[in-house]
Amino acid sequence: MLHLCVEVKPKRTMKIIIPPASLFEQIAGRQKRADGQHYRLMTYVVQQPVIDGLLLYNTLTCSLVLLSPDEAADLTAQRELIDRWFLVPEAHDDRKLSQQVRQMAVLLEPASKAINTYVILPTTGCNARCFYCYEQGTRPVTMTAETASKVVRYIVAHRGGEQVWCTWFGGEPLVNAKVIDQICTELREQGVPFRSEMISNGYLFDADMVKRAKELWQLQWVQITLDGAAQTYNRVKDYVYRDVNAFERVLQNIGLLIAAGIRVKTRLNVGKHNIVEMAELVELLHQRFGADEHLTVTPRALFEEEDNAELFAQLMQLEQQIAACGSHFKGRLPKSIRVNRCMAEVDGSRVVIAPDGHLGKCHQYIDREFFGQIDSEERNDAILRKFKERRADIDACTTCFNYPQCIRLVMCKKDINCTSVKQQERLHETMEGMKDEYERYLNNENHYPDSITV
Repeated sequence: MLHLCVEVKPKRTMKIIIPPASLFEQIAGRQKRADGQHYRLMTYVVQQPVIDGLLLYNTLTCSLVLLSPDEAADLTAQRELIDRWFLVPEAHDDRKLSQQVRQMAVLLEPASKAINTYVILPTTGCNARCFYCYEQGTRPVTMTAETASKVVRYIVAHRGGEQVWCTWFGGEPLVNAKVIDQICTELREQGVPFRSEMISNGYLFDADMVKRAKELWQLQWVQITLDGAAQTYNRVKDYVYRDVNAFERVLQNIGLLIAAGIRVKTRLNVGKHNIVEMAELVELLHQRFGADEHLTVTPRALFEEEDNAELFAQLMQLEQQIAACGSHFKGRLPKSIRVNRCMAEVDGSRVVIAPDGHLGKCHQYIDREFFGQIDSEERNDAILRKFKERRADIDACTTCFNYPQCIRLVMCKKDINCTSVKQQERLHETMEGMKDEYERYLNNENHYPDSITV
């Protein structure tokens, strides 16, 4: 354990890259100093060396600071680190403070009944037959024109005058693209400002559809998954069409999308079956698209529950290769106290709309666990409570740097296991995010009023 004793020095050059979350400041304020007290780094502080010194990020306060090399070499001199909760007394109960801050944040956070984010499933049908898809066995349901009009009426009635975000999900949403056309057209006719995004395999795009996506759908980005190079991709996707090179078609469509100014988030599904060819795929994407600002490439473990240190190390090598190509996704650090795991916990704000008009809280449950219907104001409160139930803390929570930002839900399939590899991956993402935020600061892209020298 790092033991520190406060010593005051007059020179202060610590830079506040990201100020503390305003809600944390409201709840906890600045920490009072106690002369002669022994201090240590708070459990939730992450360190990241950079060429200009040392970055410190606090996952509880959401503040990012830069220490000069001299300051980093002598943390005991930095009284501001005490003021800003980077240093706490040796006996301080970090987890208790985190719990208290979150409880207060829940009470202080303004509740909104407006629903401005919608995950809409035009269909649960799909033109691919991926072996790993969690929707396997789900009965295909396609949204009708009548239901699509009801969706628009529901949005108009519940958006609270705010701009609307639509996420097109499936199945494969483009299998029923005409419903997307209809919903977007009717939203425009109703004067509803909206933007959209999509999770798609990308196969069904063509030049005409990309034009509609840009102009009518107001599509901002598409996530497209690649499961390997051509042979592996075609085998894994197992499209219903025959005598086609699906891999080449999807790459062509990625080119159409980024040429239209629509961002493409390319997710590489990595597993033991394809890890050896992923470096080749990254190089192919770089040769094909260069470092286009509209394209990002992110590798992810296909089976997230696996505690595989070797696979994690290979993922890190892939990330380094992607970064060298200029196509890596630049991370963002949390800048507010986290009071919800995801949309499933939030009473208002967001809903999932199934093809038959059922209302849900999570896109992982597309055929069950619905709380209502778009043509009724009745709600099943028992289902809503079910999605709010949280998992109990485990032993690892006591020393986890990410505890303030981690909420584990009973209903969330991703929260079943907290493996050591998951913890390493989250730490890596945080440290990369710190570097990315600092780069934005150097390029004057953050625009925080408190990004100052103290």
